[in-house]
Amino acid sequence: MITTVTLNPMLDKTVSVPGIRHGAIVRASGIDMVVGGKGVNVSRQLARLGASTVATGFLGGEIGTLLERLLDEEGLHHRFVRVDGMTREGVTYLDETGQMTSVFEPPHAVTPGDVERLVTVCADLAQNSAWVVCCGSSPSDAADLVYRDLISNARASGKRTALDSYGAPLRAGIDAVPDLLKINRHEYEQTSGNSAGTEREVLAALDALRNAGIRLVVLTDGERAVYAADTASVWRVAPPVITSVNPTGSGDSMLAGMLFGIEQGWDMPVWLSFGVAAGAANAAVREVSACPRAAIDGLLDRIQPQRIL
Repeated sequence: MITTVTLNPMLDKTVSVPGIRHGAIVRASGIDMVVGGKGVNVSRQLARLGASTVATGFLGGEIGTLLERLLDEEGLHHRFVRVDGMTREGVTYLDETGQMTSVFEPPHAVTPGDVERLVTVCADLAQNSAWVVCCGSSPSDAADLVYRDLISNARASGKRTALDSYGAPLRAGIDAVPDLLKINRHEYEQTSGNSAGTEREVLAALDALRNAGIRLVVLTDGERAVYAADTASVWRVAPPVITSVNPTGSGDSMLAGMLFGIEQGWDMPVWLSFGVAAGAANAAVREVSACPRAAIDGLLDRIQPQRIL
């Protein structure tokens, strides 16, 4: 099983409109709702691939209750910690040209007691998990160090960990030395103060993170090449060219695809290619992080991993 942790989930609404006109009433033609959040997306894609997964994190208020119902309707296993605050909503307005305008509410606060309960839940879930995967942002200062604690606890019990975050939770999580770090160029530059715009700078970034003890590092940069390094090699993979419909969740689908491949025992260039294909397949459709295996496999012949070191 793979446990995913999302500290700051969201009710993600997409509202279809003819267009956005400031100061005017706009009649929507449709609305879709899904549980948003990076870890939830990872679990959703893993489940679509047939992997065993459970999602956890914080949920609160009536929106939290709705998210639990939506997860149940998806058949996605979950065990969230309930908190007093109201889980946030995000609304994306999708016009007839495909242009998207998004508004995200601010997150609720959590207490030190909420954090302690989540750490306890994760320790229980980790007993039957191969991975503990920490994804996304923190809702408030009290939760900024949770990923550090979860990674440390999982490592102490012999479980593998993955981290995909930013800001304070990313910095603290890196200090705890996850087994796999997925980080984009902007996050690396913000965290380290170093540039990663050229390939030489990317290689230096990978070296720095490996020297910190992280065994697997994946560095992404939007539609540009993905770089990945383990303790013995460095690989570069160019994503396939696709017509982008909705890139939301593509990084999460990529992480899910990589974890799926690693759990299958695939060699590094194989699971890396599968992860890149999963991210591209996600961007090519409207639905978030729910691509079938066939759609991912259909892109693999357009991906050629290159070992550069």
